[in-house]
Amino acid sequence: MYEVFIDPNTGECDKNLEGQAKITFNPNPMAYDYTLIQCDEDGIFGGFTRFNLNEATAYLTNNVTGLSVKFYTDIARTNEITNTISYNYNADNPKPIYIKVIDNVTNCFDVSELTLELNTTQFNNFSATALCDEINSEDGINTFNLNDITTEIQSFNNIAFPINYYRNYDDALLEENNLGTSFINTNHPYKQTIYARIENDNDCFGISEVYLTVNKLPEIEIEDLTYYCLNDFPKAITINAGIINDSPNNYTYNWSTGESTYDIDINEIGTYSVIVTNTNGCSKKRTIIVEPSNTASIENINIVDVSKNNTITILVSGEGTYEYNLIDENSTRSRPYQESNIFENVAPGIYTVNVLDIKNNCGSVSQKVSIIGFPKVFTPNGDGYNDTWQVYGISNMFQPNSKILIFNRFGKLIKELNPLGEGWNGTFNGNILPSDDYWFSVKLQDGRVFKNHFTLKH
Repeated sequence: MYEVFIDPNTGECDKNLEGQAKITFNPNPMAYDYTLIQCDEDGIFGGFTRFNLNEATAYLTNNVTGLSVKFYTDIARTNEITNTISYNYNADNPKPIYIKVIDNVTNCFDVSELTLELNTTQFNNFSATALCDEINSEDGINTFNLNDITTEIQSFNNIAFPINYYRNYDDALLEENNLGTSFINTNHPYKQTIYARIENDNDCFGISEVYLTVNKLPEIEIEDLTYYCLNDFPKAITINAGIINDSPNNYTYNWSTGESTYDIDINEIGTYSVIVTNTNGCSKKRTIIVEPSNTASIENINIVDVSKNNTITILVSGEGTYEYNLIDENSTRSRPYQESNIFENVAPGIYTVNVLDIKNNCGSVSQKVSIIGFPKVFTPNGDGYNDTWQVYGISNMFQPNSKILIFNRFGKLIKELNPLGEGWNGTFNGNILPSDDYWFSVKLQDGRVFKNHFTLKH
């Protein structure tokens, strides 16, 4: 048996050999001619442009698997094109590209031609419908639905061709790095340009810039807490939409109450909201919580008097936040406003207790109180200071029907005082009594009885 050499493309054997041979013929693949149409880079026919030759592969092989394609500039197919992704093409001197379609297993091949053509169709640049900034991020970044933009472009240009999108013009021209169906403008907040490649059955029909815009939301205070004084009802207070650093006239308003002005008057507690919309149609919601406040209701005032530590404890109710102060009847002794409702070491006398709302400045309420006490010493010398002795804390309002008796050290009744009078001046039957200790007995109107002594000094 002789070794036989077979031309794989003709199937012919060397005719000078004699003998027998077992021959297996591998079929050649089929190569197809194709015309690839590209968009001209500058829109003017002629000059140089670039092709991604790989876009023709599926058409040259008719989508048959297991085949590869090589591109050549010469008909002998010896000068292979290596930069198939960005092939420079001179439209002023058009020449075909010569093709080998190769079976990847057998290396058998077929040949065809690829024709390159330019399309100078121009599409106007397009401004896509702007999106509003995203609530809670407000960084100028949003997600664009490119399918929606395709519908806009098709409608605007009255076409039905498919459209693909790319980050830059080169990618669009060479069909690389397709952006898919959605795009987030992370590198260019608020404004970015991408490129739309319009195709007709793989032929470039036009490339245009697409302008993406993210509009800012209204700059407002989105939350507020305020108070309404229930004691002022039906008087109204004003709440507003909280515009920051701009004129309220640049916005429209939709309140939960149905009103449409920048500010509204209310006289009820509750939650109010307003949708603020700017001239770009972007909206943001502001919520205002109106809580109640009120003057205090004094429920009780507990008094501890005739003691080493006289105290006043004020018990109140109400929707406000309260502070307390104490002023004596002559406005000579007072306690500044304090958070505590307890006053300690209070000197005997008549006082006004004031309770002030500080939550919303709704006002104050007052009530008089009495601290009963007995002077230890008095000096009837006419100097205007401690010239008489009287029980402190008694008035027309407090304990007016009390009984006050004064005795000398031997138990003799010296004076019965009028509880509402000026007091005892230290005399008996018109005579000045000597310096000494004297005793008293007090029966208050409320039934309490006190007995003790004091000193008269000249």
